[in-house]
Amino acid sequence: MTRSLTALCIALSFLMLAGCKGDPATPEYWESGIQQSRRAEDRIRMVEAMRSSGKMDERFLPMLHGQLGTERKPEVRAALARALGDLKHASSVEPLTKALDPAAGDMPAQLANKAIVATLGAIGDRSAIPALVPLLRAKDNYTRIEAVQVLGDMKAKEAVEPLITLATDDTVEPFLNKKAIEALGDIGDGRAAPALVRMLTKERKGKSFYMESSFALYQLGAPAADALLQALEGQDADLLKWAKSNGVNPASYAMKAATVLGDLREKRAVATLLKQLAFTNTDPQIQALVRMQAADALARMRAQEAVKPLAGLVSETDATVRDSYVSALVRLGGRDALPALEKAAGTGDWYARELAVKGIAMLGDARELPLLQKLAAAEPARTAADCKLAEDEGCDDAAALGKQRADQIAGQSKLLEAAQACADNAGCWVQRMEKAEPRMLERAALEVGRSGAAEHAGALASRLGERDTEARLALVLAVGWLVEGSQDAAKKLREASLPTMRKQLADEQGNTRFVSVNEDLRRLVTTLDRP
Repeated sequence: MTRSLTALCIALSFLMLAGCKGDPATPEYWESGIQQSRRAEDRIRMVEAMRSSGKMDERFLPMLHGQLGTERKPEVRAALARALGDLKHASSVEPLTKALDPAAGDMPAQLANKAIVATLGAIGDRSAIPALVPLLRAKDNYTRIEAVQVLGDMKAKEAVEPLITLATDDTVEPFLNKKAIEALGDIGDGRAAPALVRMLTKERKGKSFYMESSFALYQLGAPAADALLQALEGQDADLLKWAKSNGVNPASYAMKAATVLGDLREKRAVATLLKQLAFTNTDPQIQALVRMQAADALARMRAQEAVKPLAGLVSETDATVRDSYVSALVRLGGRDALPALEKAAGTGDWYARELAVKGIAMLGDARELPLLQKLAAAEPARTAADCKLAEDEGCDDAAALGKQRADQIAGQSKLLEAAQACADNAGCWVQRMEKAEPRMLERAALEVGRSGAAEHAGALASRLGERDTEARLALVLAVGWLVEGSQDAAKKLREASLPTMRKQLADEQGNTRFVSVNEDLRRLVTTLDRP
């Protein structure tokens, strides 16, 4: 405010010195001041003072259009464009597009183009699209990036083909590729699907385009699912040819297409994903990654056919791999996997055993309390054995470590007791969410989400700011499951919770702790945005 008042005072002083008289509430007053200012910086100062005066309204449009048309200095054109951006009137589109300089070679002219494009975006009139599309080939990145953003915001289908070209262009900066990918997602045209599928695995100058491409494909919806299914099943001959020529392992599409199809809840992918749970490869890491991504996708779709094969995989002793299978089973729900989890709880190192115990606690009820007690009683001996075989964390006092781990196992009993009390009563689980610690919140959210009781979607959404990432992911998934089956619940959340979700995403942008889980939150926001 102080800066605005200062600018206004300086401009008014300049006008008085120049002998200018009149009413500052009229466009003629400011037009006189602009025209009497010989130096470009003085004209800019006048324009900024006019913007700060609070006097501008639609009466100023003809004057601003005229000044924009005759002004030679690009810096001043940029200031005039910003003033027109304050008014956001459709009549400004034509003078603004005429003021563009597609051949701009110096920095001031390029920044003027950027300001003009930004104003056209603020106005949002689609009549500007024909003038904006050629700017995707502008010489400077300032203008190109702004044009990409504006065309995406306008959902300009006329820009799809040049944006595809820009998104896949190896000669431009990766940041520009990424912005073009994001714009294609915002436009939502199915023509972009094949290019976006390719960009899932593309890397250049140490930059990956997976995050932008996967989200853009999610925004596309059904057209993306069609392309991803072909990629998942290895039936896209053009994609396979491209992958070979670019040194991309075909298994990459088994992993990455699976993830997006899981996000899209694409049931047509279930049969192929079930086969991928038995995927084999000479590279154990690739084999594990394909299986893990298939498990995650099937769990997001709540494909009950996956419970039996996943139960057969939890014997995996690698903790990272086991975690994927246990997490998938926990999301799917039900008691069928409990025998396999009980067996797994006695195998592998502590970290692998702990994951199996968590699965039991998240799926069982009071019937599993004796099992939990048995596992807790056996843990000190198992910890001692671990300490003899390898140098384990805390093994300076194996007895103390064994007791600590046994207590951790016993502490899971509260989840089993809650399951006994609530069973299938979603309202009871919602009550358990109040002041719940993260694991209780996680189980309660999943139980409510699987229940289909859409009337509780708002209660779940109110907890989406949870700091524990596993609990937050459970909440996001559960809300998504509920709104998928209820247009009424989706409408209520759209009205009551969507602004809060958007603010949360904005506030947490750049926070590495929430990067992964907030990608799921972004998808939920996109789902709620859809009519």
